[in-house]
Amino acid sequence: MLRDDIAHLRKLELADLERTWQWMQDPDVYLKIGVHIPISRTEHERWFDRTDASKDKIVFAVCLNGSDKHVGNVSLDNIDLRHRNARISIFIGDREERGNGLGSSALRLLSQYAFNFLNLHKIWCKTSADDELVLRFYEKSGWVKEGVLRDHEYLDGCYRDKVLFGLTRSMYRATIDQ
Repeated sequence: MLRDDIAHLRKLELADLERTWQWMQDPDVYLKIGVHIPISRTEHERWFDRTDASKDKIVFAVCLNGSDKHVGNVSLDNIDLRHRNARISIFIGDREERGNGLGSSALRLLSQYAFNFLNLHKIWCKTSADDELVLRFYEKSGWVKEGVLRDHEYLDGCYRDKVLFGLTRSMYRATIDQ
């Protein structure tokens, strides 16, 4: 199991769907992960079935140590075993648990899985250019800003920039050696 002193990751299970569906109704969650409208339970169940059967995507539940309380999700998708890279996504859906280091913990554990188990060379993500909190989160975690996708997504009547961040295996190793 992927675990540190704050949290652990386990594969997302069918029993987690109601909770994750409720989080997906929160604009603070669905807008950050790129879903621009709330989704139905039926759509969410279909998503889970596709994800569970996928060879290029894995979703983990972020859980508190001790209580096993499910507080968010992290995922690797677009897993490319030829080029040894994948995209990550992360959110802490439980509002009461945000700001307690769980996102950083989950990101470290997912990075450990990507580099040590899947033997990936690089993981990457894209996020909103105007979300200073998220930008600082990745920078503080040792990720490097690799570029900006100008006018990349349309939201609330205007186009928004997205920032690409990346972390290579050697960068990851440097962060754990500190």
